[in-house]
Formats: sequence, structure tokens, C-alpha cells
Amino acid sequence: MENQTSLVALQRSVWAGRIPLEIALAPSESRSYDKTDPYLISYPRLSYLPSLLPRLRAFFSPYLIEPNSQHHDGWFAFEGVPLKWHYPVGLLFDLYAGADPATKSSVRGDGSHEGESPLAWRLTVHFSDWPAEELVRLDPDGMVMNDAFINSVKEADFLRNGTAKGIMSLSKEDSAGLWKSVEDTHLKHSSPATITALSKCANPNIPATTTRRAVFFIESGTVSTASFDSNIERPFKSVN
Repeated sequence: MENQTSLVALQRSVWAGRIPLEIALAPSESRSYDKTDPYLISYPRLSYLPSLLPRLRAFFSPYLIEPNSQHHDGWFAFEGVPLKWHYPVGLLFDLYAGADPATKSSVRGDGSHEGESPLAWRLTVHFSDWPAEELVRLDPDGMVMNDAFINSVKEADFLRNGTAKGIMSLSKEDSAGLWKSVEDTHLKHSSPATITALSKCANPNIPATTTRRAVFFIESGTVSTASFDSNIERPFKSVN
């Protein structure tokens, strides 16, 4: 009972986590001589940046040089580095926010004192020049994002429990409801069957299997990783 209560409290805390974002339109794509006003939002850590693209496209539409661009043409960058859209925004923040800024302009200009960081995480949104070598393209209906999310949940289920049966047992409707819940950061869209499957995936009574861990080394403009087996605890693969 105590474990279940702790799990519920942890779930609530995770779903309630938010990050302040300040999103600016790429200057090269703006018709305005002056810098356009940024889009400010307190965004859930569990959500994904592509879910913001429709409202960002509408917000910046008066300033776009390319008026025929679509919301699914949008992509995000931090310090010139394209951000992986299939990572939750909370993970992206944890990976990049601790890195030293490549330029002073990314940290200064908001009235903060020397040594202070701005309150909001500053990102840049683009609606052209898709970085095809680094990012998989999105589609108008959001199915690419949906499929990527469900696959990541399956992988997490397998790594945690040694099997992905819990997530694989979900119906198409339940899977869609789970993704909708993540988009809206509320479990109200998830059926009881979905919530039960998620509880099984996070069952604290099931011993965790050996997992791979990844250490990310972030420098201006580049990201490299080293992965290692949690039992061996030594790098077995390095990717630049």
C-alpha cells in the first residue's frame, strides 16, 4: 500500500513538472527589421516540442518570409543545435541547459546580472531549411510523432521489465489515448486499461533488468554520447 501511494505521488509530481520557454523566430526567416516578440509559455516537461508548432506557426505567421510554410515544417534549435523532436522537452532541457552558452547573446539581454541565467529556456524555431541529416521529417497529421512516442514507451517497458507485453497489449484506441494524455499532460484521456498497463510498467516490486545508460557530452554545436552496461559500468560504444 505504501509503495502504491509513493508511486501515485511520484506520478503526480512527474506529470506536474513544467519548464518556462522563450521561443523566438529565427531572424533569417523574419520579415521584421526589429526582433519579433518571443512566444512565452510554461510547458510540461513530459510534452514534446512539435505539439507547440501549430500555435507557433499561427503566432509568427505575420512575420514569416515564407508564408506558405506549414506547421509541420517547423523545427527547434538551441545554440544552433537542432533539437531531437522525439525527446521530451524535460529531457532536452536537462541535456542542454547546463551547457555553457556558445554566445553571450543567448544568456544576456534580459536585464540579468553577471553570472545569472535567464528564467526561461531560450529556443529558436525555424519553418524552413529542415536539417534532414539530423532530424526525421514530421507529417501534417502528427502520426510520425505518435509512432515515435509509442515506440519509445515500448523500449522503456522492455528495458524496465525485460518484456514489452504491457504496452503491446494496449489497443489502438488505448495507445492513442495515452499519446493524447501526454499532449495534454492529463491522464483523463487514458482508459483504465492504459493506466493499468502503465502501472505494471512502473511496478516497484519487479526487479529492474540490466539496462544501458547513456552519458551525454555537450559542447557548442555538437553532442556526443557514451553508452555503457549498468552491470559492467564501462563504455562500450561512443557516437559523435
